[in-house]
Amino acid sequence: MKPKTLTILSIIIFIALIILAIYVISLREYNEYSDEGVYVSKVIDGDTFKMSDDTTIRLLCVDAPERGENGYSEAKDFLANMILEKEVRLEKDISEEDEYGRLLRYVYVNISNIEIFVNQQIVQEGYGKIFRYGDDTSKCDEIEGK
Repeated sequence: MKPKTLTILSIIIFIALIILAIYVISLREYNEYSDEGVYVSKVIDGDTFKMSDDTTIRLLCVDAPERGENGYSEAKDFLANMILEKEVRLEKDISEEDEYGRLLRYVYVNISNIEIFVNQQIVQEGYGKIFRYGDDTSKCDEIEGK
């Protein structure tokens, strides 16, 4: 190749790498876990789960039955079927975490190229009810279907 052609090719590759880097950074901003390969590793109950990096997530605006309560197993199984072993998109409202150190988040999962609002699905399918968690309520009406 001629030196001029090689220089132009090098510039094109450099620009492509910059565009790729910008895209990867934008993914990280969209989903704090997308670049790290972090996924849901354990479902604790119908409104709480753990990520593979050991972070515990508490669904906002949702209250599902606790262990020993009627509907616990069904709610836990429903959530597990939706998100276990999958990457999820987490969205913060106001608070970072609750008094137990769990991240408070709205959760989305991509199923067959359709983004599903997990918090809403749990309530709509009857596995939990609306629970307004402090000031973190911006999507409670959407979840409730109002």
